[in-house]
Amino acid sequence: MSPSITSPFTLAAAELRRFRGHPIRTLALVAIVLIPLVYGGLYLWFAWNPYGKLDQMPVAVVNEDTGATVDVDGASQDINGGDQLVEQLKEDRIFDWRFTSASTAAQGLEDGDYYMVITVPEDFSTKLASLSGADPEQATVEFDLNDANGYVAGIMASTVEAELRNQINTAVYVTFATTIFGDLTELNQGLTEAADGAGDLADGIGTAQSGAADLQSGLGELTTGAQQVADGASQVSDGVDQAVGTAQPVVQALAENWSQIQTGASSAADLANRADADLDTVYATLCTGNPDADADACAALQGFITDADDVNGDIQNANDQIQSTSTDTLDQASEDLTTLQTGASDVADGASQVATAAATAEDGAGDLAGGLTTLQDGASTLASKLSTAAESVPSTNPAEDAGNAEAYGSPVAISEDNSNPAGTYGRGLAPFFIAIALWVFGLMAYLVLSTVNGRALAGPLRSVPIAIGGWLPGAFLGVLSALVLYLAVELGLGLDPKDALDTVGLSILVILTFTAMAHLFKLAFGTAGSLLLVVLLMLQLTSAGGLYPVETTPRFFQALHPLLPMSYVVDALRVTISGGEGAHITRAVVILVVYLVGALAVSSLVVAMRRRWKPDSLNEPLQV
Repeated sequence: MSPSITSPFTLAAAELRRFRGHPIRTLALVAIVLIPLVYGGLYLWFAWNPYGKLDQMPVAVVNEDTGATVDVDGASQDINGGDQLVEQLKEDRIFDWRFTSASTAAQGLEDGDYYMVITVPEDFSTKLASLSGADPEQATVEFDLNDANGYVAGIMASTVEAELRNQINTAVYVTFATTIFGDLTELNQGLTEAADGAGDLADGIGTAQSGAADLQSGLGELTTGAQQVADGASQVSDGVDQAVGTAQPVVQALAENWSQIQTGASSAADLANRADADLDTVYATLCTGNPDADADACAALQGFITDADDVNGDIQNANDQIQSTSTDTLDQASEDLTTLQTGASDVADGASQVATAAATAEDGAGDLAGGLTTLQDGASTLASKLSTAAESVPSTNPAEDAGNAEAYGSPVAISEDNSNPAGTYGRGLAPFFIAIALWVFGLMAYLVLSTVNGRALAGPLRSVPIAIGGWLPGAFLGVLSALVLYLAVELGLGLDPKDALDTVGLSILVILTFTAMAHLFKLAFGTAGSLLLVVLLMLQLTSAGGLYPVETTPRFFQALHPLLPMSYVVDALRVTISGGEGAHITRAVVILVVYLVGALAVSSLVVAMRRRWKPDSLNEPLQV
């Protein structure tokens, strides 16, 4: 043995130096590094999100519905659920719909041009129309598949069957609603117009309510003024009562003695005339033409005569009035006083009634204003309810119905919460295919790399360093391969793991463990070890739970599940990529370390056994 080979690392370096020189040997190492990328990366690429492109899968739609006629409010109305369904599907392109004839669809399904055929039978509308009668029938829509065109394609079509059923149910809903209720669009328009009318009514009532409030205010002022008038009229009536009570007896007494008063007045008038004439005579006798007359006395006498003339004039006027006034006039005056008293009382009563009526009218105006307010609130509520009702009436417009397909076709929604969503199909399967790709690397690496250095076996270096030195080249290239695979999936496909460092670290531990196991099998069994690695790969593919829950697999695979390392790799990568309990990562790390150490330990024992030369050690029983 060369003195330079003193550690596992020098053994690994020596193994890798074997591939220098010729380009083919260098390319062999590059190919080994790229094996996980080719296997895992390409597979994830093509299967990353197939369900996101279902609208590119051609599906034939055959509409053979002949329509039907129904009686709506005494009038015949044509319906065609098939046409409604076709319009519904055009608005929501779940698949690449191809609307064609039955013969073309059947031939296309047989030839593989269509993955599915949806057929609306000719009695579709007839059976829908029967829903409004006493003998309803269930309408059917036919789905035809052909697994010869790809079983998985049929599975993919089935995954959206629920959504497709919603579209069909929506078309049925619209057709059935038209059958039962007539044209819902007209109902919607009618309710909208009624809502507008109720709104106008509410506005008009608001104006009337404002006028009623003004009327109430005016009647309040009128009531105050009327009450003041009533109080004044009552006071006037009381004053008239007092005046009449005093004056009427006097007038009545005058009427009874009026003849005597007239006689006395006549006598007084005669007496005043004679006295006035006598004074004139005295003045003429004493003062006129008498030089001895006392001038002062004559002047004073003349003053008395003037006054007497004035008094006599008044007496004569009074006598004329007394003489011209008859007893009937005084009786009429007495009656007029009674009438005045009655009228004043009536005016007082009327004014009081007016005040009372004004107060009643004021209260009524208040009640009217309150009633109009309530009526306005009711009209506003009616307008709101009618508007809501109009909005809640579904339209029979296919474009609008398509947007409401999920609500109409499936009235009850399921609220789903995914704690750690994987997102796309490929991201959900990434843990499984990354694990497979890393295992395939170990399988392929030791088809090119040597598992043990022959010179080291014959030298003094211990078995453990020799075993580790045989494993390290594959481990080193495996780490490069794992990093290349991760970068390609992350940058090329958008893996976007929840914890990138844990994903990379776990991938490195996985490749170290898998290469150690591949090194062990190839070291111990030679070419047969590669076959055993393939068998072990198959067992892990079926028992790791990467595609289906392990509980759904046969008991044999359930028993293998906890024994093989890939089960723990898939479980841990799901957590690092999509999220979950960290305990799964810890458990996987422990299991992988146990497998890694165990594989290296057993490899060391195999190396120790290989150092005991036997005749068959020089020639393997099976070579490829």
